[in-house]
Amino acid sequence: MQIKIFECNPVCVNTYLLYDETKEAALIDCGVFTEREQRRINRYIKHKGLQIKHLLNTHLHFDHLLGNRFIYDTYGLKPEYHQSEESLPGLQKQTVIFGIPVNYEPVNADHFLNDGDEIHFGTTTLKALLTPGHSPGSLSYYCKEAHCVFTGDALFRRDIGRTDLWEGNKETLVNAIRTQLLTLPDNTKIYPGHGRASTVRREKKYNPYI
Repeated sequence: MQIKIFECNPVCVNTYLLYDETKEAALIDCGVFTEREQRRINRYIKHKGLQIKHLLNTHLHFDHLLGNRFIYDTYGLKPEYHQSEESLPGLQKQTVIFGIPVNYEPVNADHFLNDGDEIHFGTTTLKALLTPGHSPGSLSYYCKEAHCVFTGDALFRRDIGRTDLWEGNKETLVNAIRTQLLTLPDNTKIYPGHGRASTVRREKKYNPYI
């Protein structure tokens, strides 16, 4: 599995484009916001000849879903996420609070993901892991064969997600990290929603929150 990272929008979200030798692909947390960001990711997809099969969200905070409308309009894909995320305020309400107003609404899912669900594209399989606490239905996506997990804003390098936003809970988050993420093999690479990558081994040893 190949991993291309795009840092997007004013909040510097890591958007992950995953693909394999079949040219089938999945996007995780498409945060593209400006036309320049849209052109950049579109050029890469076309250059590689990729077919986007899944648009995945770890959670529905505005910075992680700003590009969902663009992907739907361009490729006809609706996002996939945990249903409890729909209890969060809508995109426009969130962006106004953070001073980044938008004039469109995101595309809603017509297929929801639950803990343990598998997502397939090409020869690649991702497993959805429920890791709530930063938001009510945050999901992480684990690829056993590639020894990596995409954690959204649940777990960062030597940090964890903030829990002072809508329906956040620190105890819930720390428990999810310990039971769902730190139980993965130590060599599992952690790709977070913001910032640099880490490993399960490193977070076990150095993360002050867990």
